[in-house]
Amino acid sequence: MSTETLSFEQKVEMFRATAENAQARIDFAASRAEVILPLIDEQSTVRAIFQPRKLPAGASATFDIPFEDVEATWVMPNIGGIPTVQVEGTSVNVDTFGLDGGVEYQIDIAKDGRFDVAQLSTKLLANRFIRQEELAGWSLIKTHAAVLPATQQLQAFADDGTTQTAGQGKLNIYTLNELITLADQIGIGGRVVKDVYVSPRRYNDLRSQVTLQSLPFDMRTKLYGDGENAKSPTPEIRFHKVYNPNLVANNQAYAFTQKDGYFYGVMPIREALFTRDNPIAILEWKIGIIGRMREGFGVLDDKGLIEITF
Repeated sequence: MSTETLSFEQKVEMFRATAENAQARIDFAASRAEVILPLIDEQSTVRAIFQPRKLPAGASATFDIPFEDVEATWVMPNIGGIPTVQVEGTSVNVDTFGLDGGVEYQIDIAKDGRFDVAQLSTKLLANRFIRQEELAGWSLIKTHAAVLPATQQLQAFADDGTTQTAGQGKLNIYTLNELITLADQIGIGGRVVKDVYVSPRRYNDLRSQVTLQSLPFDMRTKLYGDGENAKSPTPEIRFHKVYNPNLVANNQAYAFTQKDGYFYGVMPIREALFTRDNPIAILEWKIGIIGRMREGFGVLDDKGLIEITF
């Protein structure tokens, strides 16, 4: 059942009906997936790094290795697992695994028509899937980052533009220029920086030190697309703030590149998110919604990551 076209009053009544009617609970729970999926697409930090690919029914999650200069591919076997490395072959099979989540609230909430609680519960369920997805994706990224060659590591420049000392580096024009240059020299034919993931503190470096006026026009175009502002719809380099310090700390940033339209990694989706009523919850005078999706993470271009240290 789609809830997008319903008025708020209609949503409240639909929610109120879940307190007494089993079919209403089933329909409402099933409708949560269509609300949650856009939130995951928008908020998950890994979906611009690993390109989502919906697998046809029964298809294997096998992908060709895109470039001859790729030396190794990396695969995340499951959440909390140890990434595996493949150093031979022309293709790689990416494991897919289940991500599960659920929420519950007292049945009285539904009887009282507290649809605001239903909305908060939906966001909470979305956040649980986002956290799992990010845990798996960033665990793979950081494992790969730990063994990067010197050609894919960058010590950020201090404000004077000449010093590269740990603890003094900033995300300034000198660091960005070196990042773009470094990517252009990687592998055969180079790579193009597309996404940079930083902490809010390092993002502040960008706001305070890299002003539009301080940039040459060609650099403005790379950073801001049309050279006018950071909200250009087609910037060449996108900067992402990551608020979880366990993923991206203040002393590190991660830049991801593309080449010929290929991303750093791929995220095969074997089963898109679906949500259902939890029939056990009602036995405790609660309403429960559970969800599940099956996906995986694989690095296809080991030249597509640059680690920046501050």
